[in-house]
Amino acid sequence: MTSTDASNRFVTAIEDLRATLNSHDATAFATTKSEDVWKAAEDIQEAQRQRKSLRNMRRIEPFLKALGGYSKVIEVACNGTPYLPWVWAPIKLVLQLAAEHTNAFDTLIDAYKQIAQAMPQFVDLHKAFGNDENFQVVLSLVYKDILEFHRAAYRFFRRRAWHIFFGSLWKGFQFRFNGILKNLAQHQKLLRQQVQVIDLVEAKEWRTRNEEDIARQEKLTRDYWYHDSISWLKVAGIREDDLTALGEKRHEGTCEWVFRNPLFQTWKDDAHGEPVLWVKGIPGAGKTILSTYVIQQMQEQGGFTTAYHICNSYTTGKDLRGEILRSFAAQLLQSNRDLATYVFESYANKCLEPGIPKLKKLLPELLKTISSVRFIIDGLDEYPESEQTKILTELIQLTKETSSQCRVLFSNREGKQIDRALSSRPTISLRDQHDEVKRDIDIYVHSSLEDLRCTFGKSLIDQVQRRIVEQAKGMFLWTRLVLKSLEDCGSQDELRYAMSTLPEGLDQAYGRILQRILKDLKEEDSRKAFRILEWITCSFRLMKVHEIQDGIVMYRKDTELNEGSKLVDASFLNLCKPLVELNPKNNTVDFVHFSAKEYILRGESGPNGPFLNYTQAQYDLAFASMSYMRSNLRFIDTDVTEKERLVRVLKGFHGLHNYSNEFWFQHFLQYAKSKDYPIQDDELDEFIEDFSVFWKHDPGVGIKRLKLDDTTSADSIANQLQALANMPQAHKMGLDILTFRKFLSQEKYSHLSPENLKKEELHHDPTDFSKISLKYQEIVRSLIDCTTDNLPEGIQPHELDKFKQIYTDSAFICRYRECERYSDGFRTSADRDEHEQIHTKPLRCADPTCDFWRRGFTSKTGLMKHNRKYHPSPDELPLPDFEPRKEPELVVLPPPPVVPQAVAPQQRAAASSPVESSESEEVQPEKTAPKKGRVSRAKKNLPVHNCDRCSKVFSRNEGLERHKLSHQPPRFHCQYEGCGRPFFRKDLLDRHEKRHETITDTSQYSNGHNSALNNSGTSTPSGGSFYHATPASISVLSLLNGTQRQVLHEF
Repeated sequence: MTSTDASNRFVTAIEDLRATLNSHDATAFATTKSEDVWKAAEDIQEAQRQRKSLRNMRRIEPFLKALGGYSKVIEVACNGTPYLPWVWAPIKLVLQLAAEHTNAFDTLIDAYKQIAQAMPQFVDLHKAFGNDENFQVVLSLVYKDILEFHRAAYRFFRRRAWHIFFGSLWKGFQFRFNGILKNLAQHQKLLRQQVQVIDLVEAKEWRTRNEEDIARQEKLTRDYWYHDSISWLKVAGIREDDLTALGEKRHEGTCEWVFRNPLFQTWKDDAHGEPVLWVKGIPGAGKTILSTYVIQQMQEQGGFTTAYHICNSYTTGKDLRGEILRSFAAQLLQSNRDLATYVFESYANKCLEPGIPKLKKLLPELLKTISSVRFIIDGLDEYPESEQTKILTELIQLTKETSSQCRVLFSNREGKQIDRALSSRPTISLRDQHDEVKRDIDIYVHSSLEDLRCTFGKSLIDQVQRRIVEQAKGMFLWTRLVLKSLEDCGSQDELRYAMSTLPEGLDQAYGRILQRILKDLKEEDSRKAFRILEWITCSFRLMKVHEIQDGIVMYRKDTELNEGSKLVDASFLNLCKPLVELNPKNNTVDFVHFSAKEYILRGESGPNGPFLNYTQAQYDLAFASMSYMRSNLRFIDTDVTEKERLVRVLKGFHGLHNYSNEFWFQHFLQYAKSKDYPIQDDELDEFIEDFSVFWKHDPGVGIKRLKLDDTTSADSIANQLQALANMPQAHKMGLDILTFRKFLSQEKYSHLSPENLKKEELHHDPTDFSKISLKYQEIVRSLIDCTTDNLPEGIQPHELDKFKQIYTDSAFICRYRECERYSDGFRTSADRDEHEQIHTKPLRCADPTCDFWRRGFTSKTGLMKHNRKYHPSPDELPLPDFEPRKEPELVVLPPPPVVPQAVAPQQRAAASSPVESSESEEVQPEKTAPKKGRVSRAKKNLPVHNCDRCSKVFSRNEGLERHKLSHQPPRFHCQYEGCGRPFFRKDLLDRHEKRHETITDTSQYSNGHNSALNNSGTSTPSGGSFYHATPASISVLSLLNGTQRQVLHEF
């Protein structure tokens, strides 16, 4: 009988394994016997022989024998318990699953062989200590280790498309596997002692420490793989905060109807249903809030891997299709982190660009191994139509992949390209869901009118509620704008009048707001509101309040931000409410809805055309940005003192710096590309000429010094600048700016640290803009670090407090130029550093246990040199010599007959003068160049590493570590009968044994099944046997010139 402690371990190990199995396998495992495993191995060997693809199945024999001995001990010690089948059954299954895939099969067999080498020998000890409680505990520990390996192997071979990812996933399992081998070796060590004196407490503590160490190393390695894979995808973080902010706009009780909708239920749950679902509705119908609710609920419910993308209108200059595909790939990895090993090895660590071709290959690969994926994309209609078509095509194609359960939900309004792609798909139209949407609006209005209900009474406000709900016609946005307008009502009469004059639809609601801006405001306020809307409409990213505050001032050429021109506060935003809204979390300003931006640019929004002319707006923003940029000369002007610069930054006169420094040229280019160009370009032409002062050399010279890795990038830049063909100076400046930015975003620079990348940026920038930006950032950070105790002279405490309140939120910009946070920073350096980790992607070597693995390499060349030196592949290893099991037998053949040959006169003369010949060939002393003296590393004060066992000195620690192996007995020995050759390195042993396998397979092919090599006489429990190698291989060496022939019998 087993002890209670041991019995509990047996049961726990079985339950852990059973929890991993599907029901069919669990039933089959319970009745599997050792004979079934031997029979399965023999069947696999026979099938391989038929295919002429034998894999030396003899390698598994030591494991099966060791397990057989262990099973006999368990059978006696644990009589009457169902422990044995769980030891054998997984072996049979995984062998059968792996048999068709050579690399996986060899890896599995080698793993079994290593387990056999590490397993204790139980049979002899059981005779003496079978009833000892300590011995039984060791039995249970070994049982747990074996089943832990079975559990891992089962997960590998039972997952979808396992053969695609096996090599990478097995590498991720290596730490855990090594831990199992260590455990078994420790058990073997314990059993070599006298069992009675085994310190079980110490043994348990050792095992716990080992488990903790394995878990720590495993987590650290997986985190590195995941980090490098996400960094390779160039995804600037998955913004859960944005999703949370959208979710907070939903009122409790709304949107819940969608999960009861039959079409949605089919899309979500039916594996055989249509994989594409379209949720459509008019602008302002609440589609984004509905999508957000679906995303959050599906993430909470589980059972799916849910990935999403919420589009916005800030699209200029972005790779929109690539952005969505990269985002989806990153979210799949976030939910299935074990796949990061594959992405790291196959893509991230190979210096490959994450372009569309690579993403189109990667996503289907990931989908094949993830059981159920739901993609949700909202607001695709906000993207240009040309991009809509490409994105729709890519995502719909993903649903057609074989072995993929990928489904896509599109939530957007109707459009030409969208209708063409989705009109035949299952569709939930919010207009058709009238009752559900009306009920949601009623809940929203009732909650929003609570304050007015307290002011004007329940009866009147209930009437207002009914009127708004009836006239909303399914538009949440219209309802929101109306409710905002009611906040200004100060009496019941005003409230009733507002109800009697409600706008008809969104366009009329927008029109009334714009009408108020044009006619009801004072002329100066009207112009100011107009400029605010220009910045919000045409900016390349969301604008901070203080950026708009400075930008709307810069509309005259001679304007400069100073104490007289700078606006004192942010009250100017009230001029455009409720058309725009402030996000207090990040202090940014945006339209209340994308449709507001569209309406402003539409032809009927103004009295004589669009309210805003896009070309004029781009001109105004280019003018304002370039006007500000001229003030930046102060940062490099030697006549300006450090104190003057610091005071100007403190007073907020450079608050537009981050935006203008990044986007001034983009605004100028967009203006040049617009259909109404030129409007009035004389002043901008003057700006362009003045800007040459920022160039280190003449514009156009810098591009000759910046080499791009591919011609495609250069062609793309040339296409972008076609609009500037008639402006030579601007065209040269554009080539320098765009080429420099592309140059820094190349893959070879993605492996540099932020500090080193900043040095490269300063060195290669053909302009002084990088230098100016660095100087500005240094001043900002110095002010943030400043306290009232160390205030610079002339600065008041209240000025410093105001500066920190406004500018701290974006003080620390990301140092990677391609990142959107390059112009919109972080609150602290710690936040910035954490963010930059997604960009920092060192190249890593092949072995996660290597000292260099965590540090990585900054170049592919350095990585390749390291791998060749320390982690060579089998093909790169020198072939180890075999020690023959007997002396080679030399067979001397009679010499070939001498055939007389004609001799040239010169040769006859030489042959007749042997003395003369010997004199002419007198040996001369060898001349060698004098050796140059070498100065030791110690004399140079460089670090050295000394061996503590001998006198050898090494310049690098890894060289010393390799040398120390020579003072230790070999760890690895060849297991083939009659060989036993020792090796210090596992890879050399593997290489050596592959020669044995080659000889075995060659002998099997040549001798056939009837002469199968079975000389050892070992029989299996089922009466079968595996093939064995013999020294029968014969190599014939023949010199073709006929002077010598000999036959060598090897081995």
